[in-house]
Amino acid sequence: MARETISKDRQAKDTHDLDQRIAELVSQVRTAQENIDSLNMEIEQAKDELRALLQERGGNWSDDVGYARLTSEGVRTIYDTKALDELIIKDPLHYGWLKDYRNESTVRSTVQVK
Repeated sequence: MARETISKDRQAKDTHDLDQRIAELVSQVRTAQENIDSLNMEIEQAKDELRALLQERGGNWSDDVGYARLTSEGVRTIYDTKALDELIIKDPLHYGWLKDYRNESTVRSTVQVK
């Protein structure tokens, strides 16, 4: 009977210790995520200003460490490779069908900083 009580007490302590460590780590992750969100906003604001300044300057900028440059807006084309492979295998003479498997999305212009 005494062993069962000791065992239950130990399990309760172990569970408490686990819960406490989990709570600490969850808190750590939440704090880090808040910091990341704040830093991402700061980076976006700096990049917006950089975009305007680089456009005003009329070009890219560099120093001994890296660069800041504008990339142009464009279109990204993605193909469904499985469907495309199937089409090519089944009917290799009619490549005109490729456009039916073409997916496009606009790629926003960005500022790259290295």
